[in-house]
Amino acid sequence: MIKENINFKKIKLTFRKLKLSDYQKFEKLFYLSFKKKISYKFFKWRYFTDKFSFCYGAFESSNLVANVGIKYLKLNDTNKSVIFSRHSSMVLKNYRGNKIYSEILKKIRQKFFKKTKVIIMWPNKKNFASFGYSSKEIIKKKFHIYGFKRLTKTKNKTLDININKLPLFKKFFKNNNSFIFKDLKYFRNRYMAYRKQDYFINKYNFGKFSSFFILKKLNIKKGNNFVILDHFGSKHIKSKHFYKLISEKEETIFWSKRKIYNLNYKLINHINLLIRFTKNKNQKFSNREFMLGDTDSFITLR
Repeated sequence: MIKENINFKKIKLTFRKLKLSDYQKFEKLFYLSFKKKISYKFFKWRYFTDKFSFCYGAFESSNLVANVGIKYLKLNDTNKSVIFSRHSSMVLKNYRGNKIYSEILKKIRQKFFKKTKVIIMWPNKKNFASFGYSSKEIIKKKFHIYGFKRLTKTKNKTLDININKLPLFKKFFKNNNSFIFKDLKYFRNRYMAYRKQDYFINKYNFGKFSSFFILKKLNIKKGNNFVILDHFGSKHIKSKHFYKLISEKEETIFWSKRKIYNLNYKLINHINLLIRFTKNKNQKFSNREFMLGDTDSFITLR
């Protein structure tokens, strides 16, 4: 039986990093929090494929009652500085309102963020907790997710390529405008190490320029949706490639930094982003590009 009216001061909690052997506890908490199932393969891939990513949780006895997931990335700067990205934040319903989540964030900040230059957070609409940093220290961004359904199909100008061919385009990965450093290792881990059958590459050539989008195909009852997750290659023709792509696919999902006032674009949702530079606000990097694939949105959990 789950306790009711939990009082944080009257219960004994243990705070620690999760182990792979904690998967069943994590799975249970995730389901109770989001009503979604999550696989062992996802849990391992997301938080145990490098030595820096981790989950940090609060346990009452052997029961996991709260968790915060931290993913390791690299900043796209000269030193490839460490970034920690916050995901999978959850507290068991009956334990909420007792500052357990705040206590986890405090401990993570004290133990792991001392030498970290950048922290990025993808909060939901109700949770803007930011490890105790003041609002003055936080850069806030908002992205709008849209769906576009083509009216008439145009002649194909783009080419779909199997994700296994990704290493062949290594020379196009350099992206000076990306916030996150993305090389072959990054793309392999993100799109080939876990459920690579979900993804494919879309290529467009114009003159001497080549542009590439990474897409995910969503099978739905009425047809196919294609989600634009990432980009590499030429920035000069990125916009041109985008409009060619959405005119060819049946229905396309993408995000935009700005609201689009066009009846042909359906607003689906929005995603919040918080950026915290631990030394000072760095406007140069805060204006760098993010992509929908940088979030956990549209990642298959099983």
